[in-house]
Order: sequence, then C-alpha cells, then structure tokens
Amino acid sequence: MTGVAVHLNDLRRSFGALHALDGLDLSLVPGELIALLGPSGCGKTTALRVLAGLEDADSGRVLVDGKDITGLPANRRDMGMVFQAYSLFPHLTALQNVEFGLKLRGRKATTTRANEMLELVGIGAFAARYANQLSGGQQQRVALARALAIQPKVLLLDEPLSALDAKVRVQLRDEIRRIQTEVGTTTLFVTHDQEEALAVADRVGVMRAGRLEQLAPPAEVYLQPATAFVADFVGLSNRLPGRIEDGGVTVFGTRLPLVTPTTRGPEVTALVRPESVDVVPDPDGTGRVLTTSFLGPTSRVTVEVGETLVLAQIASGRVGELAAGTPVRLELRPVPVALDGDAAS
Repeated sequence: MTGVAVHLNDLRRSFGALHALDGLDLSLVPGELIALLGPSGCGKTTALRVLAGLEDADSGRVLVDGKDITGLPANRRDMGMVFQAYSLFPHLTALQNVEFGLKLRGRKATTTRANEMLELVGIGAFAARYANQLSGGQQQRVALARALAIQPKVLLLDEPLSALDAKVRVQLRDEIRRIQTEVGTTTLFVTHDQEEALAVADRVGVMRAGRLEQLAPPAEVYLQPATAFVADFVGLSNRLPGRIEDGGVTVFGTRLPLVTPTTRGPEVTALVRPESVDVVPDPDGTGRVLTTSFLGPTSRVTVEVGETLVLAQIASGRVGELAAGTPVRLELRPVPVALDGDAAS
C-alpha cells in the first residue's frame, strides 16, 4: 500500500494547567516513519492519540491524504494501532486475532490475508496458538500483523516494544522497520527509548512541553542538535567550561565550532559528547582517571580535570593503559557543539 501524507496543524490540548500540546505542527510525507521522542509529559503520546481519534484536541486540525479528519471518530479514521500492551483476545488464536479487524470491516478472504500478515511478521508457524502460548515478542508480532492486515492509511505505534526484554526489543524493532519499509505505510512511532528512535526512524521528532524542539534525520538530531535541550536529552553530553572566541567556543584549549551562532559570552558551558573526547596517558597531563566502565566494544572513562568531571568513550582495547589514577590529557574532536541554556533556534 502506498503511504499517505499526514499533517498535524497547530494542535493544542490541555489537561487543566498542563499544556500537553502547545501549538504542535508535524507533517509526515507518504511512506515515512517518524519517531517521537521526549521526556514523560512532553506530549508525544497525546499527539499520537489525537491523530488516532482517541483524544480530542482543544483546537487545531488533523489532515490525512489531504482530508480534514479532525472531527471523525477513531473507527472511521482507517488507522492501525499497536499498543504497549499487546491487547490480544486470549480466547482467539493468533490467526483469529489477526482476522478480527478484517471481519469487522466486512473484508473477504480474511483467512488468506491473516496468514499472509503472520508470514510477513515471521510467525506463520504459530497461527494456531493462543496468546498464552506465545512469548511476549511473538504476541507483539501478532498485534503488528493485526494492525497491518486492514491495510491502514497510517500505522500508529505507541511504545510497542517497552514491555519486551532488551534482546527481543532490538530484534523486533529491526523487523518493524523492515516491514514498514516493505509495506510502505506512513507510520508514527512513539517511544521513550532514544536508541530505538534513532535506529528505526526516517526522521526523529524531539518534543518538549507540547512542542517540537527538532525534527530531522537521526544523524542530524544526534550530531547537530538544534537546541541545548536536544543535545542534553539525546545521548550523553558533558557540560564543560568554555570561552567564546572567533565565532566558536574554546574548551580545554581546543576551539570547537558551534551548532548555532551565539551572541553570548565570553564564559559559557559547552555540551560535548563523550565520544568526542579522547583520553591520552600523559605524565604532564592536567587530568586524572577516576574510573572506567566496560561496555563491550567501547568503554567509558571518567576523568577529573580540576573540579570538572569529564566522560570519554573509547575503544575497550585501550582500557589497560587507563587505570584509575593515571595522569592524562584530553583531546577534543572538532565537531559542532551546543551551549547549555540556549533556546530553540
């Protein structure tokens, strides 16, 4: 199925004094997968529920395929939804669960279509099993097959992987991306997991207080955060003392470019990623290794420089030369950084 365009225009939704959506504008191009990411209460789930018709906006419009569906009830919006809870009928088999939505819509050849969808999500062999005979990952695959079976105009995923263990979550997120790309359905994916959002999305929307701070491809969100909030929220960032000089910021003697120009200064706090920091043993260095944490192929090193603690991420093969107490110097890679406290650009 060819995806459709989706537009959320100036959506507002308040719960008492809380502005869950504060003039949200968001557009999805046909066939795109956008992941909404943000802290609890930022409005990402409310945005999805308003799009689904499960929540009414106080104002604003929802357009799908050029049509204003703001006033339509959920059962007339032609959307497939996968929840955090699998929401399977326990008295039905996997096949019957997938058939259910098709039968409600009066579709023909429901068994054929349901079997096709179970094969698509990789569990065709389990069609005759009931929910309590399936693992969590298998149940979520059934829920995904059920949502896709009706050929929805839009697929909505509301933290669908958060109840699964880490290994299954990684496997299923990759499957969701593969299936979504193959089917071509326009998809909105809400998650609190940063790695998940960066791994599956065409674009990632980082929300804060009912608004989008940044909407961009994953690499841009991570490497060129539009605001200090995005830099701080997505991934880890060191807060390091810096000084504005010649349009950049100098940190520990290294001049770094800025993500956005600033009129602030001269003394500022720069947000520097741990992977942009290298640690070099040096008897004359101004830093001292406090701890190292083994993370598999990489390790995280905590270095004390005066009163400042700095996190660096290095290849684990180098950990042996960086025992606690080793004097070191820091070398910063010249990648653009944001400044703590900057407003949205």
